[in-house]
Amino acid sequence: MTTEELILQAATRVCQEKGFAAARMDEIAKEAGINRALLHYYFRSKEKMFDIIFAVKFKAFFSGVAGIFQAEISIFDKVTALVDLELSVISQNPELPLFIIGELNRNPERLIKMMQKNNVNMAAILVQLEKQLHEEYLAGTIKKFTAYAFVLNIMGLCLYPFIAKNLIIHIVGVDKEKFLEFVSGRKQEITDFIIAGMKA
Repeated sequence: MTTEELILQAATRVCQEKGFAAARMDEIAKEAGINRALLHYYFRSKEKMFDIIFAVKFKAFFSGVAGIFQAEISIFDKVTALVDLELSVISQNPELPLFIIGELNRNPERLIKMMQKNNVNMAAILVQLEKQLHEEYLAGTIKKFTAYAFVLNIMGLCLYPFIAKNLIIHIVGVDKEKFLEFVSGRKQEITDFIIAGMKA
């Protein structure tokens, strides 16, 4: 592992734990096991370092999602694929939802820039999704459903357990190690719940 990769890993841990605003360069240097001068040699500013971290996290969170939306498969297959992808990615990065939400609240323009940089045209994707939903509605497969409702239902059910992790651990009575097992076990439940709510 290179020194730059070591620094980015340390910065990711600190930023995910404290958020960008509260993360300090000396804390990142300490976490990486280097001195602050060496940290500044590789990264002149916390903002530059964070841009790289956010880009990596953005790709981890959104990679594959656009492809599923644009795939020529049934709307129910899209539900299954999206739930599976989101829970799989987030289970590997449990702090990711809070990290991304926190930073998007701080700097909402960042998401727009990142989507443009990665050629993700969410408006076009939603138009295409709206068209498919309307066609499935006309065919009698599903109830009348908007693209926004479709996306929010999936994201809400997949993301909420991680956003409210500590509350859920307390309510359900599982420890932190069993939390991911608990969430993974809900994949089919979430998929079935969304599909049942959509069916005509």
